[in-house]
Amino acid sequence: MAQFDVYLNPLEDLRDSHPFVMEIQSKLLKRPVALIVIPLARLAPGSQAVTLLNPSLAVGDEALVLETLAITSFQPGELRGPVANLSQHASVIWDALDFALHGY
Repeated sequence: MAQFDVYLNPLEDLRDSHPFVMEIQSKLLKRPVALIVIPLARLAPGSQAVTLLNPSLAVGDEALVLETLAITSFQPGELRGPVANLSQHASVIWDALDFALHGY
């Protein structure tokens, strides 16, 4: 498990709208009881919700929106086999978190 790894959403009922979650937790915590994640959501047709707070990120061929304010956590065993890693977008992800937590 690595920072910015993307996993299939463990909540099956939400997979149609939020197919994935992205881990944001630092690896400095060696045996966490929970992993902090942010859901990645599908945009509704015709929607343009992409902002500093909710940037668009691609997983495979699909453009998704980082729903920063929906930050949550799961037990490590609930996240299995990363399907992607979005570390190449680290600055955009940190900008969204900074805006949510600090207002800039």
